[in-house]
Amino acid sequence: MDTKRYLNLMNVKTWVLGGLACLTLHTGLNAFTIKRSSQQGDDKGRSLFIKYCSICHMQPSPASLTKEVWRSGVLPVMASRMGIIYPGYDPLRGLSAEERKIVTQNNIIPDQPMLTDQEWKQLSAYIINAAPDSIAVDEKRLTRNLPLTSFVAKDVKIDGQKPSLITSLRFNRQTKTLWIGDFYNRVYNWQSGKGVVNTIKTASPAVDFTFNGADTYFTEIGKLYPTELSTGSFVKYAAGNSTTTLPALHRPVSSVVEDLNNDGVPEIVVCNFGNKIGSLSLFVPDKNGSYKEKVLLQLPGAIKCYVRDMDGDGKKDIIAMFAQGDESVYIFSQKDKLKFSAKRVLRFPPNYGTTDMVLTDYNNDGLTDIITVHGDNADYSNILKPYHGIRININTGGGSFKEKFFYPVYGVTRVLAEDFDKDGDIDFAASAFFPDFTKLVDESFVYLENVDKDRFKFKAYTVKRDVPIKSLALIKADVDGDGDMDIVAGNFAQSPGKVPKALDDKWKATDYGLTIFVNQLYQPK
Repeated sequence: MDTKRYLNLMNVKTWVLGGLACLTLHTGLNAFTIKRSSQQGDDKGRSLFIKYCSICHMQPSPASLTKEVWRSGVLPVMASRMGIIYPGYDPLRGLSAEERKIVTQNNIIPDQPMLTDQEWKQLSAYIINAAPDSIAVDEKRLTRNLPLTSFVAKDVKIDGQKPSLITSLRFNRQTKTLWIGDFYNRVYNWQSGKGVVNTIKTASPAVDFTFNGADTYFTEIGKLYPTELSTGSFVKYAAGNSTTTLPALHRPVSSVVEDLNNDGVPEIVVCNFGNKIGSLSLFVPDKNGSYKEKVLLQLPGAIKCYVRDMDGDGKKDIIAMFAQGDESVYIFSQKDKLKFSAKRVLRFPPNYGTTDMVLTDYNNDGLTDIITVHGDNADYSNILKPYHGIRININTGGGSFKEKFFYPVYGVTRVLAEDFDKDGDIDFAASAFFPDFTKLVDESFVYLENVDKDRFKFKAYTVKRDVPIKSLALIKADVDGDGDMDIVAGNFAQSPGKVPKALDDKWKATDYGLTIFVNQLYQPK
């Protein structure tokens, strides 16, 4: 590898020791001189930080992470994206030769440094100096939750697999069937009162389901864990047979089948989450039944998409959320037949860990609002973050949104919006895959009852369990047919980060695949 790429901190020890030596030599000088020199260095580092740390994503605050997390977790990654490679650090570690080639072709790691050695020292020193030694855990959260009584949690065994690794859930209201995907390349059909009524083998884990008439489509991710290989697919399941509609997708995680241009033939929108590269793509059918890909946005981390008329012009628009760096929500407004204009309506710093969104008219003004959650903690900065949580972003008209409410939840990953108690306002349910695994582990599932929608006041409820909820899939569905909305969580008993061993052992020993929170508003018929 070109030695120029090692310019940054090749002499880390020399730099640190040199700084201490300079301090020693100047102790006899006027203290103002030292302060002024330090201030100049901070000013230069700050200006470099502002300039370079907003090129690829929204600029984070240095105070949002600890010194150690910046130093050992984030800065090496950040440097590599600017062509600066730390000694002993391989930004492509774990990638195959084929994946490395893909990364090189897409110029993810620049061949030449974007900054000089001195500039990087100033930038990183500014961050470290501005970062705190630690971030306190919010002890007020320990007493904010009430016991959940409006729902009763029931664990449901699917096949007794240990550990249970449920990757997707979707309820078909027409057939009253719950579709369940798992890591072991299986899809189950489950019905209340009957249990599993059908099992389907898949080529890779199904992470999303889409219904279109009598047909069901599987979004199969390929490799569940990060990869640059396009091994995913979009599969049509009909009359007991599976047919691959779209092959060679790059870690697809969310898809929509919709007739966007009202010509009678549906298009397919796919979120190719990818890894270091990815896209939001529209697949348009031709007369021969094949599909042509139209990339709407070449950006990794496409994680959720919806189709809805957002501007009231009668045309169907696409709303998509992106994680994985440049964390944003875009609206792709349809201007003509399948021609779209993209506008970013929400943006978040990369350490927010954006994971999910739902659309709802929270304040009943006829405009679609966007609820977002932020809590992914599996990458380079896995500490408890006070800014993780649920955000209500109100549609103010003209394609603009404003955050009106924030409810903090450590490691929250999924959210549901629904009038669960049928009192005329929107309540929320959320699951957290990365909660505080000690004192606040019960917040792995939180129910927020809306008690004053105009002033954004909620009562928070949790369920105390011997085995806390651990879920990557969370849906709302009237599974028992009694007229109220229940909540279904898929049990995913693996952890990408450190968790207490006793807790990890409990999760891995469970043989149930689902936890159904049965709404007690009405009783089953």
